[in-house]
Amino acid sequence: MIRTLFILLILLSTNLQAQTLSEFIVIAKQNNSQIAISTAKYEISKEKVNEVSNYEHTEFTFGMFASTPVTNVGAPVFSAGVSQNIPWFGTQESEKNVQEAKASIKVYDIALSEKNLIYQVKMAYYELYRKQTLSFIYDDNKLLLYKYENMALAALENNKATMSDVLKIRIQKNELHSNWFQNMNSMEYLNRNFNRILQRSLNVPLYITDSLSILDLLITNKPVDKHPSIEKIRAMKTVYESELIVVKKDKAPKINIGLDYILIDQNPNYIEASNGKDILIPKLSIAIPLFNNKQYVSQENQIILKEKMLIDEIENQKNILEIELERVNLELENAISRVVAAQKNREEVQRVIDINFKAYETEPLNYEKILGLQLQIIKYQILEIDAVVTAFISKAKIDYLTE
Repeated sequence: MIRTLFILLILLSTNLQAQTLSEFIVIAKQNNSQIAISTAKYEISKEKVNEVSNYEHTEFTFGMFASTPVTNVGAPVFSAGVSQNIPWFGTQESEKNVQEAKASIKVYDIALSEKNLIYQVKMAYYELYRKQTLSFIYDDNKLLLYKYENMALAALENNKATMSDVLKIRIQKNELHSNWFQNMNSMEYLNRNFNRILQRSLNVPLYITDSLSILDLLITNKPVDKHPSIEKIRAMKTVYESELIVVKKDKAPKINIGLDYILIDQNPNYIEASNGKDILIPKLSIAIPLFNNKQYVSQENQIILKEKMLIDEIENQKNILEIELERVNLELENAISRVVAAQKNREEVQRVIDINFKAYETEPLNYEKILGLQLQIIKYQILEIDAVVTAFISKAKIDYLTE
Protein backbone atom coordinates (compact mmCIF):
# COMPACT_ATOMS: atom_id res chain seq x y z
CA MET A 1 0.00 0.00 0.00
CA ILE A 2 2.79 2.39 0.92
CA ARG A 3 4.59 1.57 -2.32
CA THR A 4 1.48 2.26 -4.37
CA LEU A 5 0.91 5.58 -2.63
CA PHE A 6 4.54 6.48 -3.33
CA ILE A 7 4.08 5.85 -7.05
CA LEU A 8 0.77 7.71 -7.11
CA LEU A 9 2.55 10.65 -5.51
CA ILE A 10 4.99 10.61 -8.41
CA LEU A 11 2.22 10.54 -10.98
CA LEU A 12 0.28 13.32 -9.29
CA SER A 13 3.26 15.65 -8.92
CA THR A 14 2.53 19.17 -10.09
CA ASN A 15 4.09 20.79 -13.10
CA LEU A 16 6.14 22.95 -10.75
CA GLN A 17 8.09 19.80 -9.89
CA ALA A 18 8.45 18.67 -13.47
CA GLN A 19 11.82 18.78 -15.18
CA THR A 20 12.85 18.23 -18.78
CA LEU A 21 15.50 15.85 -20.03
CA SER A 22 17.91 18.77 -20.57
CA GLU A 23 17.50 19.85 -16.95
CA PHE A 24 18.19 16.33 -15.72
CA ILE A 25 21.38 16.25 -17.83
CA VAL A 26 22.55 19.51 -16.23
CA ILE A 27 21.92 18.09 -12.74
CA ALA A 28 23.77 14.88 -13.61
CA LYS A 29 26.80 16.77 -14.92
CA GLN A 30 26.97 18.90 -11.79
CA ASN A 31 26.82 15.89 -9.46
CA ASN A 32 28.69 13.21 -11.39
CA SER A 33 31.75 11.74 -9.69
CA GLN A 34 33.33 10.34 -12.85
CA ILE A 35 33.38 13.76 -14.52
CA ALA A 36 34.88 15.21 -11.34
CA ILE A 37 37.56 12.48 -11.35
CA SER A 38 38.39 13.07 -15.03
CA THR A 39 38.56 16.82 -14.43
CA ALA A 40 40.86 16.33 -11.42
CA LYS A 41 43.17 14.13 -13.50
CA TYR A 42 43.29 16.87 -16.12
CA GLU A 43 44.24 19.45 -13.48
CA ILE A 44 46.93 17.13 -12.12
CA SER A 45 48.35 16.69 -15.62
CA LYS A 46 48.46 20.46 -16.11
CA GLU A 47 50.28 20.81 -12.78
CA LYS A 48 52.96 18.39 -13.99
CA VAL A 49 53.98 21.04 -16.53
CA ASN A 50 55.33 23.10 -13.62
CA GLU A 51 57.09 20.03 -12.27
CA VAL A 52 59.35 19.71 -15.30
CA SER A 53 60.04 23.45 -15.46
CA ASN A 54 62.61 23.33 -12.64
CA TYR A 55 66.28 22.45 -12.40
CA GLU A 56 67.50 19.46 -10.45
CA HIS A 57 68.57 19.89 -6.82
CA THR A 58 71.50 22.19 -6.21
CA GLU A 59 74.25 20.18 -4.51
CA PHE A 60 76.18 21.60 -1.53
CA THR A 61 79.27 19.91 -0.13
CA PHE A 62 81.31 20.48 3.03
CA GLY A 63 84.41 18.64 4.21
CA MET A 64 87.04 18.81 6.93
CA PHE A 65 90.65 17.74 6.46
CA ALA A 66 91.30 14.70 8.68
CA SER A 67 95.05 15.17 8.25
CA THR A 68 96.24 18.67 7.52
CA PRO A 69 99.12 18.95 5.03
CA VAL A 70 101.49 21.78 5.87
CA THR A 71 102.58 24.04 3.01
CA ASN A 72 104.48 27.27 2.81
CA VAL A 73 101.22 29.17 2.26
CA GLY A 74 99.42 27.54 5.18
CA ALA A 75 97.38 24.47 6.03
CA PRO A 76 93.90 23.81 4.56
CA VAL A 77 91.19 23.76 7.26
CA PHE A 78 88.01 22.77 5.42
CA SER A 79 86.44 22.84 1.97
CA ALA A 80 82.96 23.73 0.77
CA GLY A 81 81.39 23.60 -2.63
CA VAL A 82 78.22 24.07 -4.63
CA SER A 83 77.29 22.55 -7.99
CA GLN A 84 74.29 22.53 -10.32
CA ASN A 85 73.34 20.28 -13.23
CA ILE A 86 72.07 22.29 -16.17
CA PRO A 87 70.11 20.55 -18.97
CA TRP A 88 71.14 21.06 -22.55
CA PHE A 89 69.65 24.03 -24.31
CA GLY A 90 65.94 23.47 -25.01
CA THR A 91 65.66 20.26 -22.96
CA GLN A 92 63.36 21.76 -20.34
CA GLU A 93 61.13 23.30 -22.97
CA SER A 94 60.78 19.99 -24.81
CA GLU A 95 59.92 18.16 -21.56
CA LYS A 96 57.35 20.83 -20.82
CA ASN A 97 55.81 20.29 -24.27
CA VAL A 98 55.46 16.57 -23.53
CA GLN A 99 53.53 17.23 -20.32
CA GLU A 100 51.34 19.83 -21.99
CA ALA A 101 50.49 17.33 -24.75
CA LYS A 102 49.67 14.64 -22.18
CA ALA A 103 47.49 17.09 -20.26
CA SER A 104 45.53 17.99 -23.40
CA ILE A 105 44.66 14.30 -23.87
CA LYS A 106 42.86 14.31 -20.51
CA VAL A 107 40.33 16.73 -22.03
CA TYR A 108 39.05 13.86 -24.19
CA ASP A 109 38.62 11.71 -21.07
CA ILE A 110 36.35 14.43 -19.67
CA ALA A 111 34.40 14.50 -22.94
CA LEU A 112 34.01 10.71 -22.88
CA SER A 113 32.81 10.80 -19.27
CA GLU A 114 30.21 13.42 -20.21
CA LYS A 115 29.03 11.44 -23.25
CA ASN A 116 28.68 8.26 -21.19
CA LEU A 117 26.73 10.12 -18.52
CA ILE A 118 24.38 11.82 -21.00
CA TYR A 119 23.63 8.46 -22.63
CA GLN A 120 22.90 6.89 -19.23
CA VAL A 121 20.58 9.76 -18.28
CA LYS A 122 18.70 9.52 -21.58
CA MET A 123 18.28 5.76 -21.27
CA ALA A 124 16.97 6.03 -17.71
CA TYR A 125 14.70 8.92 -18.68
CA TYR A 126 13.18 7.09 -21.65
CA GLU A 127 12.65 3.90 -19.64
CA LEU A 128 10.91 5.89 -16.91
CA TYR A 129 8.82 7.60 -19.59
CA ARG A 130 7.87 4.15 -20.94
CA LYS A 131 6.68 2.95 -17.54
CA GLN A 132 4.79 6.16 -16.88
CA THR A 133 3.02 5.95 -20.24
CA LEU A 134 2.19 2.30 -19.61
CA SER A 135 0.56 3.31 -16.34
CA PHE A 136 -1.67 5.73 -18.26
CA ILE A 137 -2.51 3.01 -20.80
CA TYR A 138 -3.44 0.58 -18.04
CA ASP A 139 -5.50 3.23 -16.23
CA ASP A 140 -7.47 4.14 -19.35
CA ASN A 141 -8.15 0.53 -20.27
CA LYS A 142 -9.13 -0.38 -16.71
CA LEU A 143 -11.85 2.27 -16.94
CA LEU A 144 -13.02 0.81 -20.26
CA LEU A 145 -13.17 -2.70 -18.81
CA TYR A 146 -15.19 -1.37 -15.84
CA LYS A 147 -17.55 0.17 -18.40
CA TYR A 148 -17.80 -3.13 -20.32
CA GLU A 149 -18.41 -5.00 -17.09
CA ASN A 150 -21.27 -2.70 -16.13
CA MET A 151 -22.71 -2.98 -19.62
CA ALA A 152 -22.48 -6.78 -19.49
CA LEU A 153 -24.15 -6.87 -16.04
CA ALA A 154 -26.98 -4.70 -17.32
CA ALA A 155 -27.32 -6.87 -20.43
CA LEU A 156 -27.28 -9.98 -18.24
CA GLU A 157 -30.43 -8.79 -16.47
CA ASN A 158 -32.13 -8.53 -19.87
CA ASN A 159 -30.78 -11.91 -21.05
CA LYS A 160 -28.68 -10.16 -23.70
CA ALA A 161 -25.39 -11.35 -22.16
CA THR A 162 -24.18 -14.36 -20.20
CA MET A 163 -22.39 -14.67 -16.88
CA SER A 164 -19.49 -16.08 -18.87
CA ASP A 165 -19.17 -12.70 -20.61
CA VAL A 166 -19.06 -10.92 -17.26
CA LEU A 167 -16.48 -13.32 -15.81
CA LYS A 168 -14.22 -13.07 -18.86
CA ILE A 169 -14.24 -9.28 -18.55
CA ARG A 170 -13.43 -9.53 -14.84
CA ILE A 171 -10.54 -11.94 -15.53
CA GLN A 172 -9.01 -9.51 -18.00
CA LYS A 173 -9.66 -6.63 -15.62
CA ASN A 174 -7.77 -8.50 -12.87
CA GLU A 175 -4.95 -9.30 -15.29
CA LEU A 176 -4.74 -5.68 -16.29
CA HIS A 177 -4.66 -4.61 -12.64
CA SER A 178 -1.81 -7.08 -11.99
CA ASN A 179 0.16 -5.61 -14.90
CA TRP A 180 -0.59 -2.11 -13.60
CA PHE A 181 0.72 -3.01 -10.14
CA GLN A 182 3.91 -4.62 -11.53
CA ASN A 183 4.45 -1.54 -13.66
CA MET A 184 4.15 0.64 -10.54
CA ASN A 185 6.83 -1.44 -8.80
CA SER A 186 9.09 -1.05 -11.83
CA MET A 187 8.53 2.72 -11.76
CA GLU A 188 9.65 2.86 -8.15
CA TYR A 189 12.84 0.97 -9.03
CA LEU A 190 13.51 3.18 -12.07
CA ASN A 191 12.89 6.28 -9.97
CA ARG A 192 15.59 5.24 -7.49
CA ASN A 193 17.94 4.16 -10.26
CA PHE A 194 17.50 7.48 -12.07
CA ASN A 195 18.32 9.36 -8.86
CA ARG A 196 21.43 7.19 -8.47
CA ILE A 197 22.57 8.30 -11.92
CA LEU A 198 21.85 11.90 -10.91
CA GLN A 199 23.73 11.17 -7.65
CA ARG A 200 21.15 12.64 -5.35
CA SER A 201 18.66 11.38 -2.73
CA LEU A 202 16.96 8.17 -3.92
CA ASN A 203 13.49 9.26 -2.83
CA VAL A 204 13.30 12.48 -4.82
CA PRO A 205 10.11 12.05 -6.92
CA LEU A 206 10.41 12.33 -10.68
CA TYR A 207 7.80 13.50 -13.12
CA ILE A 208 8.37 13.08 -16.84
CA THR A 209 6.57 15.80 -18.77
CA ASP A 210 7.82 15.21 -22.30
CA SER A 211 5.53 13.54 -24.81
CA LEU A 212 7.76 11.55 -27.10
CA SER A 213 6.91 11.33 -30.77
CA ILE A 214 9.00 9.87 -33.58
CA LEU A 215 8.13 13.00 -35.55
CA ASP A 216 10.42 14.89 -33.17
CA LEU A 217 13.42 12.72 -34.03
CA LEU A 218 16.00 14.61 -36.03
CA ILE A 219 17.92 11.95 -37.94
CA THR A 220 21.25 13.02 -39.42
CA ASN A 221 24.08 11.13 -41.06
CA LYS A 222 27.06 12.21 -39.01
CA PRO A 223 30.46 10.48 -39.21
CA VAL A 224 32.28 9.04 -36.20
CA ASP A 225 35.55 10.82 -37.00
CA LYS A 226 35.12 13.49 -34.31
CA HIS A 227 34.33 11.04 -31.51
CA PRO A 228 36.52 11.79 -28.44
CA SER A 229 37.91 8.24 -28.43
CA ILE A 230 39.33 8.84 -31.93
CA GLU A 231 40.44 12.40 -31.20
CA LYS A 232 42.27 11.10 -28.14
CA ILE A 233 44.28 8.68 -30.30
CA ARG A 234 45.07 11.44 -32.79
CA ALA A 235 46.28 13.68 -29.96
CA MET A 236 48.84 11.02 -28.99
CA LYS A 237 50.81 11.95 -32.12
CA THR A 238 51.71 15.29 -30.53
CA VAL A 239 52.85 13.45 -27.39
CA TYR A 240 55.11 11.12 -29.35
CA GLU A 241 56.55 13.95 -31.43
CA SER A 242 57.40 15.83 -28.23
CA GLU A 243 58.88 12.72 -26.61
CA LEU A 244 61.10 12.18 -29.66
CA ILE A 245 62.53 15.69 -29.23
CA VAL A 246 63.18 14.97 -25.55
CA VAL A 247 65.14 11.82 -26.41
CA LYS A 248 67.26 13.78 -28.87
CA LYS A 249 67.91 16.41 -26.21
CA ASP A 250 68.85 13.66 -23.73
CA LYS A 251 71.58 12.53 -26.13
CA ALA A 252 73.20 15.94 -25.85
CA PRO A 253 76.01 16.49 -23.30
CA LYS A 254 75.08 17.07 -19.67
CA ILE A 255 76.56 20.22 -18.16
CA ASN A 256 77.50 20.72 -14.52
CA ILE A 257 78.85 23.98 -13.14
CA GLY A 258 80.13 24.54 -9.62
CA LEU A 259 82.43 26.35 -7.25
CA ASP A 260 84.68 24.90 -4.53
CA TYR A 261 86.11 26.94 -1.65
CA ILE A 262 89.03 25.88 0.58
CA LEU A 263 89.84 27.75 3.79
CA ILE A 264 93.62 28.05 4.34
CA ASP A 265 95.20 28.70 7.74
CA GLN A 266 98.31 30.93 7.86
CA ASN A 267 101.79 29.42 8.25
CA PRO A 268 103.57 31.41 11.05
CA ASN A 269 106.95 30.36 9.70
CA TYR A 270 106.40 31.77 6.26
CA ILE A 271 106.11 35.41 5.32
CA GLU A 272 104.61 35.90 1.87
CA ALA A 273 101.61 37.76 0.49
CA SER A 274 100.00 34.44 -0.45
CA ASN A 275 100.38 33.05 3.09
CA GLY A 276 96.92 31.95 4.39
CA LYS A 277 95.17 32.93 1.20
CA ASP A 278 91.92 30.94 0.63
CA ILE A 279 91.36 28.99 -2.59
CA LEU A 280 88.42 29.34 -5.02
CA ILE A 281 88.00 26.66 -7.69
CA PRO A 282 85.36 27.28 -10.42
CA LYS A 283 84.31 23.98 -12.04
CA LEU A 284 82.74 22.92 -15.33
CA SER A 285 82.05 19.32 -16.27
CA ILE A 286 80.44 17.82 -19.35
CA ALA A 287 79.01 14.27 -19.52
CA ILE A 288 79.00 12.80 -23.01
CA PRO A 289 77.08 9.57 -23.90
CA LEU A 290 79.96 7.66 -25.42
CA PHE A 291 78.95 4.11 -24.51
CA ASN A 292 75.17 4.29 -24.06
CA ASN A 293 74.09 5.73 -27.41
CA LYS A 294 72.19 2.51 -28.22
CA GLN A 295 69.83 3.32 -25.36
CA TYR A 296 68.72 6.53 -27.05
CA VAL A 297 68.51 4.92 -30.48
CA SER A 298 66.22 2.25 -29.02
CA GLN A 299 64.00 4.88 -27.36
CA GLU A 300 63.71 6.77 -30.65
CA ASN A 301 62.78 3.58 -32.53
CA GLN A 302 60.11 2.74 -29.94
CA ILE A 303 58.52 6.16 -30.27
CA ILE A 304 58.57 6.00 -34.09
CA LEU A 305 56.87 2.58 -33.97
CA LYS A 306 54.22 3.95 -31.59
CA GLU A 307 53.55 6.81 -34.02
CA LYS A 308 53.04 4.38 -36.89
CA MET A 309 50.76 2.25 -34.70
CA LEU A 310 48.44 5.24 -34.20
CA ILE A 311 47.16 4.89 -37.78
CA ASP A 312 46.00 1.33 -37.11
CA GLU A 313 44.54 2.30 -33.72
CA ILE A 314 42.49 5.09 -35.32
CA GLU A 315 41.20 2.77 -38.04
CA ASN A 316 40.37 0.06 -35.51
CA GLN A 317 38.45 2.44 -33.22
CA LYS A 318 36.69 4.00 -36.20
CA ASN A 319 35.68 0.54 -37.41
CA ILE A 320 34.27 -0.37 -33.97
CA LEU A 321 32.21 2.81 -33.83
CA GLU A 322 30.94 2.47 -37.41
CA ILE A 323 29.86 -1.14 -36.86
CA GLU A 324 27.90 -0.10 -33.78
CA LEU A 325 26.50 2.95 -35.58
CA GLU A 326 25.28 0.77 -38.45
CA ARG A 327 23.56 -1.57 -36.00
CA VAL A 328 21.88 1.26 -34.09
CA ASN A 329 20.72 2.98 -37.29
CA LEU A 330 19.05 -0.26 -38.34
CA GLU A 331 17.49 -0.55 -34.88
CA LEU A 332 16.15 3.00 -35.19
CA GLU A 333 14.65 2.37 -38.63
CA ASN A 334 12.99 -0.84 -37.46
CA ALA A 335 11.62 0.89 -34.34
CA ILE A 336 10.08 3.68 -36.44
CA SER A 337 8.54 1.06 -38.71
CA ARG A 338 7.04 -0.73 -35.68
CA VAL A 339 5.61 2.56 -34.37
CA VAL A 340 3.85 3.26 -37.68
CA ALA A 341 2.52 -0.31 -37.91
CA ALA A 342 1.25 -0.28 -34.32
CA GLN A 343 -0.50 3.08 -34.82
CA LYS A 344 -2.23 1.89 -38.01
CA ASN A 345 -3.29 -1.43 -36.47
CA ARG A 346 -4.60 0.27 -33.35
CA GLU A 347 -6.67 2.66 -35.47
CA GLU A 348 -8.08 -0.23 -37.53
CA VAL A 349 -9.03 -2.20 -34.41
CA GLN A 350 -10.68 0.92 -32.97
CA ARG A 351 -12.76 1.21 -36.14
CA VAL A 352 -13.93 -2.39 -35.71
CA ILE A 353 -14.88 -1.62 -32.08
CA ASP A 354 -16.80 1.47 -33.18
CA ILE A 355 -18.64 -0.57 -35.82
CA ASN A 356 -19.62 -3.18 -33.25
CA PHE A 357 -20.91 -0.53 -30.85
CA LYS A 358 -22.91 1.06 -33.63
CA ALA A 359 -24.50 -2.31 -34.35
CA TYR A 360 -25.26 -2.58 -30.62
CA GLU A 361 -28.13 -0.15 -31.19
CA THR A 362 -30.10 -2.81 -33.03
CA GLU A 363 -28.64 -6.16 -31.90
CA PRO A 364 -26.93 -7.72 -28.84
CA LEU A 365 -23.30 -6.85 -28.29
CA ASN A 366 -20.76 -9.65 -28.68
CA TYR A 367 -18.84 -9.04 -25.44
CA GLU A 368 -16.26 -11.75 -26.12
CA LYS A 369 -15.43 -10.15 -29.45
CA ILE A 370 -15.32 -6.64 -27.95
CA LEU A 371 -13.05 -7.89 -25.15
CA GLY A 372 -10.71 -9.51 -27.65
CA LEU A 373 -10.58 -6.33 -29.70
CA GLN A 374 -9.88 -4.21 -26.63
CA LEU A 375 -7.01 -6.51 -25.68
CA GLN A 376 -5.65 -5.98 -29.18
CA ILE A 377 -5.85 -2.23 -28.61
CA ILE A 378 -3.80 -2.63 -25.44
CA LYS A 379 -1.31 -4.84 -27.28
CA TYR A 380 -0.76 -2.25 -30.01
CA GLN A 381 -0.55 0.59 -27.50
CA ILE A 382 2.23 -1.27 -25.67
CA LEU A 383 3.98 -2.15 -28.93
CA GLU A 384 3.84 1.50 -29.95
CA ILE A 385 5.30 2.88 -26.72
CA ASP A 386 7.99 0.17 -26.69
CA ALA A 387 8.97 1.06 -30.25
CA VAL A 388 8.94 4.81 -29.52
CA VAL A 389 11.26 4.36 -26.53
CA THR A 390 13.51 2.03 -28.54
CA ALA A 391 13.71 4.68 -31.27
CA PHE A 392 14.69 7.43 -28.84
CA ILE A 393 17.26 5.23 -27.09
CA SER A 394 18.72 4.37 -30.49
CA LYS A 395 18.89 8.06 -31.37
CA ALA A 396 20.65 8.70 -28.05
CA LYS A 397 23.19 6.01 -28.92
CA ILE A 398 23.72 7.56 -32.38
CA ASP A 399 24.40 10.90 -30.71
CA TYR A 400 26.88 9.17 -28.40
CA LEU A 401 28.71 7.59 -31.32
CA THR A 402 28.89 10.69 -33.52
CA GLU A 403 28.48 14.06 -31.82
